[in-house]
Amino acid sequence: MRRPRRAPSSSGPSHVLSFPRAIMIGLVAGAAARSSRVVVARSAPVPPGFQCGLRRSLRARARRTGRLALSSSSSGPADEDVERRRRGAKDPPEDAASRGRRPGPSAASPPGPDELPLLLDPRAPLRPLLADDHLRRYALPPLEMGIDDYRPNLRKGQRIVAFGDVHGDIDALREFLIAAEVLDPGEDDESSGANGDGGVDGANGSNGANAADDGSSSESWQDAPVWCGGDTICVQTGDVLDRGDDELACFRLLADLSRQARRAGGALLLLHGNHEALNAAGLFQYANPGGNLEFELTVGRRIDYNYGSNRWRLQFAGNEPPRWASFEPRGFLSETMLGNMLVACVVGRTVFVHAGLTADHLREGNGEDDEGRKKYGGVSRLNHQAREWILKAHHGDNNNWGEYETVQEVIAAAQNRAKVASKAMSDCLGGGIGASLPVWMRDYSQPADREPKNRQAGKMIAEALEESGPDVRRMVMGHTPQRQINSALGGRAWRINVGASKGVMGGTPEVLEILHMAGEDDEDVINILTKDGGRISAKERSVATDDAILDFFDLKR
Repeated sequence: MRRPRRAPSSSGPSHVLSFPRAIMIGLVAGAAARSSRVVVARSAPVPPGFQCGLRRSLRARARRTGRLALSSSSSGPADEDVERRRRGAKDPPEDAASRGRRPGPSAASPPGPDELPLLLDPRAPLRPLLADDHLRRYALPPLEMGIDDYRPNLRKGQRIVAFGDVHGDIDALREFLIAAEVLDPGEDDESSGANGDGGVDGANGSNGANAADDGSSSESWQDAPVWCGGDTICVQTGDVLDRGDDELACFRLLADLSRQARRAGGALLLLHGNHEALNAAGLFQYANPGGNLEFELTVGRRIDYNYGSNRWRLQFAGNEPPRWASFEPRGFLSETMLGNMLVACVVGRTVFVHAGLTADHLREGNGEDDEGRKKYGGVSRLNHQAREWILKAHHGDNNNWGEYETVQEVIAAAQNRAKVASKAMSDCLGGGIGASLPVWMRDYSQPADREPKNRQAGKMIAEALEESGPDVRRMVMGHTPQRQINSALGGRAWRINVGASKGVMGGTPEVLEILHMAGEDDEDVINILTKDGGRISAKERSVATDDAILDFFDLKR
C-alpha cells in the first residue's frame, strides 16, 4: 500500500495530508466486500457500479443484523433504543435474551446508559458517552507552555532519559521503562500498586477488553504501575500508535506513570510523532487489525452501549469510527491526552523532537526582551500551534443519528471531515514522506547507523540548536529506525528509535540517559542503558570516528 503523500502546491497548503485516489477507491471497495462498511473516499467520484454494489451490500448486512445502516425511515432494535432516548424514556429492565441485542461486550459490560448523560443532541460531541473515570486513565498532567516544555535549568546531576518509537508494543514499552529505571518491575511482574492511579483496561492481555472494569483482575505492572524514577525527566519521542495491537494499553501505562512522575517531582513527557498526526487526520493505513480491535472493544462498544445505537458510526463512513473518534481534533482523547503532548521540548542542554527541527521552524517564535536579550519561544510556539489544532472541532457539528439519504452523502461527509481538519493542520504536525518538518524529516537520521547523507545536515542542526536555547548542545530524535542508539554530526544528533516494536523490526530496547552537568567541567554525562542493566558510554556509539568522515561532512570544530 502506498504511503500518504504531500498534496501538490496547486491544490492547497503543502502540509495537507491527503487521500490518494487509488488507495481510497480500493479501501472503499474492500470494505464493502468484507464488512459492508464505507470508507472515506477522495473527491473523485466513486464508480456507479460500485455504488450500486455497496448499497446492495449494506442492505444485505442490515437484513442479517436487524439494523438498517442508512435508511432513516426504517428502524431496528438499535433505532428503537435511540428513539426511546430522544423522548427521554428510561430503558426497561432487560433479561439475558434482550441484553444480547446490545452491541456492548457481554463479559465486561461498560456502565449502563442511565449512569451517563444522555446524548440527545445529534450534533453534540460524543465525549459525554465515555465516563470520566474511563477517560481519566488516558489523562496526562496539564502542561504550561513555556515552562513545562522549556526546562533549561536543572539541578546538577539530574537524570534525563529518553526512548523512541513504541508502535503499539506493550512488552517493548515495559522494557524501555524498566531499562530507563522509571518503572518498578516488581516481583514476577506483580507490584503492590500502592502508588498507582488505579486499574487499567486490558491488564492481563492485549486489546484492553479482556479484564472487567470492576477491578477483579489481579494487579500487575499494567494495571498498577509504579513510578520509581523520582525527579527523573523521561521523554518518549513519539509514535506510540500504529503497527501494534496494544496502542491504548501503551497510552494508559504512560499516562499513569506521567501522573505519578509529576507528584514525585519528575516528569514523563510524550511527544507527537507522524503516526499520531496521521491518526488525528483519519489516516489509518498503518494500523494493525489487532490494534483496530482494541479500539473497537475499548471505545466503540462502550459508545454503542451507552448511546443505545451504532448509528453514530455512519458519520465516519466505516473508516475505523472508534479510532477516528478518539484521535480527531476535539475527539475523545483530545483534551485529556493529545492536548498535553508536545511537538518538541528543551530539557537541560538537549532539545527533543520526533523527527527533527530546523532554524526556520523556531525563528518565528523567538524574539528579544526589553533589554535586547534573545528570548527562546520557538519550541513553545510549535506546541501552542499543535494544541490549538487538536482542541478545535474543525468539521463543525456531528451527525450522531446517522441521518443520511445515500451512500454518496455518507462518503462526502466523511471526506469533508478529514479534509477540513487536514487543511487546518499546522506545519508542526503536517507534512508527509520527504517533508522537512518536525514529525517527518529525516535529514539528521538517514541512512540508519551512518552519518546523514544530506551534506547540509551539519550546518542545519547547528543553526537549529542555536535557535532552540542559550546552551542547547544536542538534538534527540526517533522516527528513523536504527540498529542501536547512536550519535552523528559530531554528537549533535542522537538517533534513539531502535525499532523495538514487533511491528517494525523487533529491535532490542535501549534508552538514552543524560546526567545534567555531572561530568568534568560541568559537562553532561551521556550513557546508553540496555535492557540487561548495562551502561554504554556515548563515545562507543558515535557513528563518525574517522577524521576523513568528519572532514567530509565539515563537522570538525
